[in-house]
Parts: sequence; C-alpha cells; structure tokens
Amino acid sequence: MLAAGYIFWAIAVYIPEISEYFSIGRLPVILCFTAGQALSAVCSTSVGKFMDKHGARKSLIIGSLIASLGFLITASAGNIYIVFIGWLVVGIARPFVLPITFNWLATRWFVSNQQAALGLVTTGLGLGGVMLPFLTFFTELYSWQYTLYSAAIIFPIINIFFAIVLIRDKPEDFGLDPVQDKNNFKQRITLKGVTLNVANKTKVFWLVTAGFIFFFMGQGAVNLLGLDFLISEGVTGAAIFLGVSSLIRALGRIPGSIMINKIENIFFLAIVVALLQGFAMLTIVYSTNIFFLVAFVLLWGGGGIFVPMLESLILTKTFGVKHYGAISGMVLAFAFGGQIIAPILGGWIFDLTNSYAIPFILYSLMSVFSALLFFLAFKQAKKIVF
Repeated sequence: MLAAGYIFWAIAVYIPEISEYFSIGRLPVILCFTAGQALSAVCSTSVGKFMDKHGARKSLIIGSLIASLGFLITASAGNIYIVFIGWLVVGIARPFVLPITFNWLATRWFVSNQQAALGLVTTGLGLGGVMLPFLTFFTELYSWQYTLYSAAIIFPIINIFFAIVLIRDKPEDFGLDPVQDKNNFKQRITLKGVTLNVANKTKVFWLVTAGFIFFFMGQGAVNLLGLDFLISEGVTGAAIFLGVSSLIRALGRIPGSIMINKIENIFFLAIVVALLQGFAMLTIVYSTNIFFLVAFVLLWGGGGIFVPMLESLILTKTFGVKHYGAISGMVLAFAFGGQIIAPILGGWIFDLTNSYAIPFILYSLMSVFSALLFFLAFKQAKKIVF
C-alpha cells in the first residue's frame, strides 16, 4: 500500500502541482517521472535475479532506503532538473519494493491456492490508490514538497520494520511449512519452472510481454494522468472518484482472489479485464457528467480488481515459480516501457491541445489490442512444459 501510494499513485498529484510551481508545461514534468520508470524498467531484471538469490526481505530494506533518498532529493528541488534526478533515484528503488517483492513472497509461501494468495497480496496496490484523496488534501493544504518529505520518513520506517520483524522469505524460517493441499501435505516440496533463458526463446513469452506493454500503457497513463484529466474537465472532487475506484479494486480483491483460484484459464480473464478497462476509459472521454463518472468508477474499479494479479498468475501458470523473479523482472522491464511512452504521448498532446481526449482514446485502443495479444499467447502457452 505504501509503495503503491507514494511511488505510483502520488505522481498523479505531483504532475500538475510541479508544473504550476515551476511555471512549465505538463510534458517536462511527465518526462521526469517517466525517466524514473524507465530506469526502473532497466533495473527490473537484475533486481529479480537478486531477489531469487538473496530473498525479498533484503530487497525491501534496500529499496525503502533508496526511495527515501529519492523523495528527499525531489522535495528539495529548486528546478525541474533536480526533480528529474530525484525521481531517477526513486526509479532505482521501485523494483526492489513494487511489485515483484510481494508476488515473489507469495510464490514461496503458497504451494497450493497460489492464485488466491497472489490476489490477496495485491490488495495493497489498490489501497495505495485510496491514499490519493489524502495525498491531494495534504498537498493542497501544505505543498507537494511537504508530501514528499513525509514520505521520506514514513515509507522506510514502516517498510523496514515489517521486513525485520514480520517478513520471512520462506515459511521454514518461522518453523512452518508452505501452504499446500492437505491431501499431499507430506509430499516433498520442489519449486518448478523454466529458466529465463528458456522462457525468452518461446513465442508465448514475447506475446505475453507485448500484451502487458500495451495493457499497462493504458493503466499507467490513466493512473498518472487521470486526476489531471478530470481536473482539466472541471470535475469537482476528482481525487475522490479515482480514490473510490481504487477502493473498489482493493476491497474486490478479497472475493476476487477466492474466485480467481477457481479460474483455470487466466488468459481469458486477462482478455475480459483488458476490454473492460478500455471501455472504462472511453466513458469519461464521452462525458464527465455524474452518470458517466459513476460508470467509469465501476468499470475501472471492477475490472481493475484483477489487474495486479494478471502478470504474476500468467507467468507462474505458464513458466512455473522457480525463476519467477528473473522472468517477471524481464517482462516488467518491457511493460514499464509502455507506462513510459503512453504518459509522455498524453502530456505532449495535452500541451498542444489543452485536452486529454485524444490520448485517452488511444489508451483505450491499446487496451483492446492487448486483449488480442493475450488471446494469441493463450494459443501458444499450451506448448510450455516444466
């Protein structure tokens, strides 16, 4: 929740605030934050391999300290170039704390019911969005610098406490056994899965990767620019609408994680979610009256219940869990590329037209195209054996 709130969702608040503070357009500010995402993408594969070797606890501690430094640099910025440097530091921290870390832990703690476990773990990502109205409130009451300074203190303290006191990389570290089918409780537990070198030589790997690139284009852009879009359209309480949609996502992940455990074809779920998210974006392009805002909240929130689960579930179902960290790191490295390109495109078009209508139509089409790629990946996934 904290990682998603401070590193991801808060950017939506910072973009218009920093733009106005330095009296510059949206695009230069968006470039600062997407540069951090680009560096995060570059680091993801290496961080995933580090996690496979050293575990999630060390990763969480290291990432929290680096993120705190990045928040401090950004908050003390006297010009846009320091903001750029500060968020590059945050970009290094991101893959250490979000989202590979907790997905990695779930694959180690749960042998059976892994889908349900991954679903519950990702509840925190949605709750991060619930922080949006509060981050907006404190930023308007004080300043965007105040919000970042508070993040630099709160984020590492809580994360490091959890890492040291409550989190262990394996249940055996607590003297426990991984959660598994009670009928096979005595069966020796072995982690299975293909290596990254094997996975990236398959068609399904690249189809899945391409699918997530286009899928996360829309997701990342709406999460970064959605608040600014609604504000620019004169929507009162814009942060509340996005916060409620995030709350729906978060609360829905509890029953959703139970439901998903019974779904055999995760690719089919990915297709449905991609189509719902694409349609949700079109609703607010068409109109921002209360009816369409409520429709957006329900579609974006309801369809988004499964969004953070898709990457981990598709990869573990297709390639196994043994090398999940490395495989996920490489997929997310490319997928983050989509999150980088889409907001830059949106900011550029906004500065030219003073409207987000065209970018959001494009994001919707990208989401629909990702559904097609997931369908093609499903056709190839049956050929993978581990």
